[in-house]
Amino acid sequence: MADDQKRIQASERSLTILSALATLGSATASEIATHLDLARNTTHYHLKTLEHQSYVVEEDDQYRLGMRFLNMGHRTVEDLDVYRVGKGKVDELSRRTGELSILMIEENGYGYYVYDAHGDDAVSFDTVGRRKHLHDNALGKAVLAKLPSDRVDEILDERGLPETTPHTITDRSALEAEIDAVRQRGVAFDREEQLEGLCCVAAAVENRGDAGADRGIGAISIAGPTSRMSDERLETLAPLVSDAANLVELEMQGY
Repeated sequence: MADDQKRIQASERSLTILSALATLGSATASEIATHLDLARNTTHYHLKTLEHQSYVVEEDDQYRLGMRFLNMGHRTVEDLDVYRVGKGKVDELSRRTGELSILMIEENGYGYYVYDAHGDDAVSFDTVGRRKHLHDNALGKAVLAKLPSDRVDEILDERGLPETTPHTITDRSALEAEIDAVRQRGVAFDREEQLEGLCCVAAAVENRGDAGADRGIGAISIAGPTSRMSDERLETLAPLVSDAANLVELEMQGY
């Protein structure tokens, strides 16, 4: 059977409702049904099933995602070698530079921010738990540069090139040229492409361990405000990020 014939509609509907709650924050059954253009009774039955399994919580007729996801997410991330090894290097980068350092892991064509550390002068916003496109930030471009060309094409076809800021690369040919440049340099730069006023330098982290090990690709970055992140400083920070990524790879191999 084709994969699309094997899918279970009821399961897909429940997952769609969970995704809607992640977007809405909290909502009544009627609001969720309207948002998804579903029958209210159908939505209600799915919500009650999800509530019984502790995936959603109802409070004053408002539904929200349950804390069970927090536990599941932590377990998933903590099982990854790149997380266990990489977070120490992220801490070190933030201490040395005074800036924000981030660890990202790619999955299904998106980047997930799984750990960050704030230096003394770091911008004060949290990144952990955020899902990002790969084309509009240094972390994502560093990952794309490590993927096979056919996989990069699949990701760009599926996820597109949405414009996040006026500086975002939205032209396919221009992005491909940028990815080639990242492959040659070994690091990726983001000059206000994801967030105006923020610049970043990143390097990819590959798991080069045993064939049976998790072989996902992640990336480590240093980010800061444009007032401190001149081209000269980004170039100065690039070897620090590259060295940190290299050390993570070596430690994952047991060196």
